[in-house]
Amino acid sequence: MNVGILGAGFMGGVHARAYTRLPDVRVAVVASRSEEKAARLAQEVGAVAVTDYRSVIEDPAIEAINITLPTHLHCEYAVAALRAGKHVLLEKPFGLTTEDCDAVMRARPEDGILMVAHVLRFWPEYVTLVELVQSGVLGKPLSAVATRRSSPPEWADWYRDPVLSGGAVLDLIVHDLDLLNGLFGGPRSVYARGHEAAPGLWNDIHAVIDYGLAEGVVDGSQLMPRGFPFSCGLQVLCEHGGAEFVFRAGGASVEQPGESRLMVYEDGRAYVPVVPPGDAYERQVASFVECVRQRRQPVHGSPEQARLAVLLAGAVRRSLETGEISHLPEL
Repeated sequence: MNVGILGAGFMGGVHARAYTRLPDVRVAVVASRSEEKAARLAQEVGAVAVTDYRSVIEDPAIEAINITLPTHLHCEYAVAALRAGKHVLLEKPFGLTTEDCDAVMRARPEDGILMVAHVLRFWPEYVTLVELVQSGVLGKPLSAVATRRSSPPEWADWYRDPVLSGGAVLDLIVHDLDLLNGLFGGPRSVYARGHEAAPGLWNDIHAVIDYGLAEGVVDGSQLMPRGFPFSCGLQVLCEHGGAEFVFRAGGASVEQPGESRLMVYEDGRAYVPVVPPGDAYERQVASFVECVRQRRQPVHGSPEQARLAVLLAGAVRRSLETGEISHLPEL
């Protein structure tokens, strides 16, 4: 399988390297508007470097397109790739708005594979925790608290423009919104408070989400001091116990080795569950490749799941801006 990578930034590199560890998959082309970035990543993964995204999309030798472009470009290039008959793995978030998501979904051919890279659905500890809760062994889930914190992103100027990035609501906590949706189902309403790094740039967010029979809390920030280690976690309370995952990187970026712990607590008993080995990003791209080869739509990272996360993110933003509870349409 020949894969074209659109975007040679941090996440483009993560995805490209993951493909190189899969059998019978080749990163054929890396495209970036920065000739230097494209050349550097292409040399690393044995690909050709180009600066024209459309040339990759139109290349008949390319079967799948991996899009890790800035968020405001997701819709344009995903639509173009799907219309050209390519299968698409699109970095999260799905789009800036649900209208963007809908435009991409309409462009998908009947036999086209479209997957959105919500990597927590492949992160071994998160997967183990969610499966444990959904198995019912701890009883009915009651509530969950998801956290995600980092210093301000400094690797690209567009992150600081809310029109282009959506701020931390879409760039950061959309991970946790998608995770809670997967755990509890359709959200009903959300109340959020927070702080703006600049007008409209909500980069410190505290949201309470009503799922009907359960509540979810998301605590996310990109306003931590420079040098603060990237950290995230999930605590779930159930009728007969609970579980907690905590991750703390060794530096400001998620890929720097740090500390990771998953624990399950029952009455009078605590234990570490068995977690399957594997890198989350490699598992994610492997799942996409398998979907393409089998011509089946993804179970995890489906466009419907990703659209719901964007819908909920929009409700979070409305609540931040109005100071009121934001209700979602009945799902």
